[in-house]
Amino acid sequence: MQLKRTLPLAAALATMALASTSAMALASYGDVAAPGVYFGTGNVNGNWTMDTDSGVEVALRAKNRQTLQTIDGSSGTYMAELGACLTCSGAPKAMWSYEFSVNSGSLSGVTYLLGIDHDPSAGVSYSWVDPAAHWADNAIAAAPFNGFQNSQNVLFASTPGGPFDVNMAGLYSVTLQAWNNTSMLASTTMNVQVGAVPEPETYALMFAGLGVLGFVARRRARKQA
Repeated sequence: MQLKRTLPLAAALATMALASTSAMALASYGDVAAPGVYFGTGNVNGNWTMDTDSGVEVALRAKNRQTLQTIDGSSGTYMAELGACLTCSGAPKAMWSYEFSVNSGSLSGVTYLLGIDHDPSAGVSYSWVDPAAHWADNAIAAAPFNGFQNSQNVLFASTPGGPFDVNMAGLYSVTLQAWNNTSMLASTTMNVQVGAVPEPETYALMFAGLGVLGFVARRRARKQA
């Protein structure tokens, strides 16, 4: 797995996090974050992929930027549309945004890492940032929640690792982690399938085609022999 070093310290901590074998709470899908969404009017709670552990809550979700509706994440995978949003005002925007929420409760000294995957295949190529420092427009929650949230589009220049290719279909991941010194307190990862998922029939045709090509190649090899 490739780690792009947008933040040296963040990348080092992320490497430790991904290699960690410590027991973590299982992620919940399509869940409601506490104390609720507070990064702007019109944003409803729910559809979060989240982990609550060690008194810390970390949550992620995807939103359809054109309709401004959250995408259903109850299956563990968010299905997003391909391409750019043609009806969105302002800077160019992809059809989907990622949103994050953290809640450290009464704990102090908690730091966070957010990783964006740019690899459209089943593999991952994360670029890591500290979300508390990377975005200046985070919405901050008052005590005792000590949390912050934001919504970011994958075409924004501030996207870790750079803006996405909005016409590149594939499976992408976003990871959010909470740390206390060198100990990971909580971690959650959401998967976003951008564009249509190939039907089983498509795979069958593809493999059949490969089989025909292999047969032709063997016949040619025999003739040349």
